[in-house]
Amino acid sequence: MRFERVKVTRDTNTVHSVLVRPWEFSVLEFLFGEGNVVQTGEFEETAQEYPAAAKELSRLISAYGTDPKSGIAHANSVFGNARAGEKVLAKLIDEAKAEDQAAAAPAKKTAKPRGRQVADSLLS
Repeated sequence: MRFERVKVTRDTNTVHSVLVRPWEFSVLEFLFGEGNVVQTGEFEETAQEYPAAAKELSRLISAYGTDPKSGIAHANSVFGNARAGEKVLAKLIDEAKAEDQAAAAPAKKTAKPRGRQVADSLLS
């Protein structure tokens, strides 16, 4: 599983650089506001397996806590409650798997077109 390094700006004097799972980015952005969480494009591979959506939702709820006013977990505010949240998270986990497999696959060479090239009429 790949983790991505993101920079989280808490205030003008505090910036953290942390590794997060790809689907965790949206929770951080919900908590700290748009523009305060920046993806760096740096990834680190780990030997960890991808989690089941139900377990991952529970982990996110305990990791990020709840809104003190409403009592709603921040992860549930982002992904949804109960089965709906699990379905959304399962889809995001599957997308992350596909991206990781694509990144791990060797790049294919593009074939050069054969035959006569048709010139664009605007260029002549």
